Order: sequence, then C-alpha cells, then structure tokens
Amino acid sequence: MIKILLTSHGGMAEGMVQSVKMLIGEQEHLEAITFAEDMGADQLEEVFQERLAAAGPDEQWLVFCDLKGGTPFNVVSKCSFKNDDIAVIYGMNLPTVIEALVLSAPQALTLAELVEDIASKAPESIGLSPI
Repeated sequence: MIKILLTSHGGMAEGMVQSVKMLIGEQEHLEAITFAEDMGADQLEEVFQERLAAAGPDEQWLVFCDLKGGTPFNVVSKCSFKNDDIAVIYGMNLPTVIEALVLSAPQALTLAELVEDIASKAPESIGLSPI
C-alpha cells in the first residue's frame, strides 16, 4: 500500500487534509505531520521516525513537503536516503495531492511509477489566469 504523508511549516498540511476531505472524501491512506513553531528539527525527526517505524512491511510512503530546503523537507529527505520505500516531493499543492491520492488508491502503480506520473503532471497544477 502506498500511503501519502503531507508535511509543512505550520498548519498547511492539516489544512490540505481538510480540503481533500471536502473535495473527495475521507482518505484512509492520507496523513499529515506539522512542523510547529515550538519544535526543533530533532523533535520533527522523532515524529517522522515514529510514524515511519509504525508502517507495515508492505507500506510505502509518498511524502509531500511544502518547500525544498525547509526543515520538513530536510528531515524527511534524510529518512528517504536510507529507505527505498519513501519518496519525497516538494512544492505540494492541492491538485497534485489529489492526483496522487486518486492514482494510489487502487494500488495499480508502484511507488516509482506514481512519482514519475505526479512529476510529469505537476506543471499542469499551476498556471496564470488570463486577464
């Protein structure tokens, strides 16, 4: 099973989970981890380690981070270097997260195929409205 984890500075990740629920309903394979103002990188790493350690042997993780180079990205990327069952995408947005949820639900794709598909479609999820 591919689980999707959203992580961000502040409440962005939880807000996206709420928005997903409004748009496509409850998603049992979607979770969020917040990097709160009062947390340090070590505390965030502990939270990630606990969450990932609780995963079953058949679980893989696609992690969306708010931005490249931020503490959530750095911490989870460090985890992914040691584990082929974790892929990290930065610059999360709602259309991309929903696309990943829809594609991962039937488990028709491998983690690598899902990441490739999401990366190829990402430019479609942001644009400029004509004036």
